[in-house]
Amino acid sequence: MVGHDWGGFTTWGAAALAPERWSKVVVADVPPVRFYERRAAVPEQIHKNSHFYFFQMGVADQLVPVNDFGYLDWLWNHWSGDIAGYDPAEDIRAGKEALRDPANLRMGLGLYRQNFPADAFGTEKWEMGRLLAGLPTQPTLYLHGSEDPVVDEEILADIVAALPEGSDGVLLQGVGHFPMVEAPEEVNRRILDFLGK
Repeated sequence: MVGHDWGGFTTWGAAALAPERWSKVVVADVPPVRFYERRAAVPEQIHKNSHFYFFQMGVADQLVPVNDFGYLDWLWNHWSGDIAGYDPAEDIRAGKEALRDPANLRMGLGLYRQNFPADAFGTEKWEMGRLLAGLPTQPTLYLHGSEDPVVDEEILADIVAALPEGSDGVLLQGVGHFPMVEAPEEVNRRILDFLGK
């Protein structure tokens, strides 16, 4: 099973809850939930994940669309920066177009509000936290772009150390939060190599 971002959360949870269904797991750019919780009190980490908190606020519905969804431009730059050989303009334009309908924007923000509810996020009442508390028992490959600020070498080493035997992790150099479009050949090669072992 392979997942990225929201699909990565799904992959962590599904692999831990039903390990018999998948022989190997690959997740990109969303570390296991326990690594968010462990560093939640570090101010730099709070800033790196500020969108989790901002999207909880009702005012996000009004602020995100301002200046032609300028927040999305900032967020994309925050997650990926300027990636050599990749022009994000078309992907950013498509994302903005998808969110222009207020109902779509509400649904997008609703993902954060439902899964990271302000009154429960990080507490014992946080249902998703309980669901995602486990780690896969099968070999897992964790990929993360070096320009995506959420994970660095130290956090990557901690993630790999927590995963079962046969697992690996790679900090993809010069790659941001969207490795499948920013470095598709390298990502595909690494996934196929891992699955072929």
